[in-house]
Amino acid sequence: MNHASRIEETIQNIYDTFSHPGKHPVEAGLGAIDSWIQALDGLGGSALLGIQSELRDLRAHVQSDDRPAMAASLQRLGEHTSLTARDLHDGTGDQLRHLGQTLITAAGNLKMV
Repeated sequence: MNHASRIEETIQNIYDTFSHPGKHPVEAGLGAIDSWIQALDGLGGSALLGIQSELRDLRAHVQSDDRPAMAASLQRLGEHTSLTARDLHDGTGDQLRHLGQTLITAAGNLKMV
């Protein structure tokens, strides 16, 4: 799967999770997080290493069902993703900006649940 498809699938899964919270088991979320960690492996760059580290933290928070920590982690991931997209002026940059905003929105939604 290419990164554009993976980004689009991630955005859709985030929307689906908050629209139908009982539909998406924790295992599916952990699988998606693991998939992103693996996809970013070896790409280098301090920004991507920060995102990978945050993904690992998010994984731990999901496993322990620590919702406040999940919300904070999603917020940081959204900010990291948006910063990474800042200098990309193509379709991938647009998708990453959308993903960043979606992650920040998900963090806000999680805080309200």
